[in-house]
Amino acid sequence: MSALFNLFYLYDPWTFHFIRMSLVAGVIAVLWLAYKWYKKQINQVIIPADSLFVCAALVLVSVIPILINGTAEFGVLSMYIKLLVIFILGIAIYNLFYLQQEKSLFIRDIKIGIVAQSIMGVLALTGIPFLVSIALGTNASAILPRFTGSEQEYRLYNITSSAFFQLSAFYLMLLHFLLAYAEKHAKLQGIYVFLMLCIGLISGRTFLLLSVFSLVLYFKRDYILPIILFGILIFVLAINYQSSLYIEHALEPLINLIYGTDRPASKFIGISTGLSSSTDTLMQKHLFMPGLKQLMIGDGLYYNLNGKGYYGGSDSGFIRQALYGGIGYIAVCFVVTAYFVKRIADNWFNGSWKFILSSLLLLSLLNVKADTYAYPGIMFIFLMFISLFGGQGKQIVRKNHV
Repeated sequence: MSALFNLFYLYDPWTFHFIRMSLVAGVIAVLWLAYKWYKKQINQVIIPADSLFVCAALVLVSVIPILINGTAEFGVLSMYIKLLVIFILGIAIYNLFYLQQEKSLFIRDIKIGIVAQSIMGVLALTGIPFLVSIALGTNASAILPRFTGSEQEYRLYNITSSAFFQLSAFYLMLLHFLLAYAEKHAKLQGIYVFLMLCIGLISGRTFLLLSVFSLVLYFKRDYILPIILFGILIFVLAINYQSSLYIEHALEPLINLIYGTDRPASKFIGISTGLSSSTDTLMQKHLFMPGLKQLMIGDGLYYNLNGKGYYGGSDSGFIRQALYGGIGYIAVCFVVTAYFVKRIADNWFNGSWKFILSSLLLLSLLNVKADTYAYPGIMFIFLMFISLFGGQGKQIVRKNHV
């Protein structure tokens, strides 16, 4: 049962495109927890007071750019209020299933989720119609018209509403966490490394490139075989099936490395002058220096006034945060992110600075491309949730007296 709640909460599939299963799982957990409390079936609940304070403070600080610039940008506030609500629901799930258990139960549930996503991804890629429909049916309907039938449809073949960069960031940090856990506590079987690499590849090229850092940092001999098998797999696909739209898109950096960037362009993907076409787009269109006033106090805008697209037209998290609240706001988002990373390190890895610094480096690299610092996607919710597992920090403990 805990594995099912874990899957729904962390991956947040949207059943029928609109029923958020993270909210459904969270609400059920709250009601179930209340019932078990009433029946005296649980001894205590723990509330992370400091983490809730950090989340509430982020909401309040996010008001400042609006007040300074006199805008009516409530999208950011809505975003962080939703994050706070989802985190509170996660606290209920933690108290219900994991508080009285060993951390290994959570690791087991995570592994079950990896297997489930791998099966769905591989079978959907074979083109089985009803499985493709199930996978697409868990995504928000807003993104389907643009990507269904395109060279990027394969990136939607997961049981989750998240897709593209945010899903790639989630799998990257999940892999990083599991490798760190394996170094400190228990062996991570090679099959899970292989499956993580496969489903990470489906999520996007960001994972393919940055996962190398985590594998090198936490390398073990046990990982040699799955890495070799994965390497053989992607090289065989890149060499023999590069004309496939999905493979050409997923393995574009590798194909460019093998054949160079002077190969003929395909119908859907142009030829990049560097690592990949998306990297070229990032460098040419999304990275620019905001003005002095914007760097100081921002413009108090995150979305365009017409509600279509992001203000400034940039995907970069650093640029978006600077345009909203200046360098100070970037710093606030970084501090909030660093807080949860530090809490994870304290609760899982005895305060390992190796994990802290490497995680912040990965998150900073990701934030160059798109929102990562304190952004309420499934990756950051995952970090917030695993920060609960332990006794570090200010906690409110409520005893259930018989």
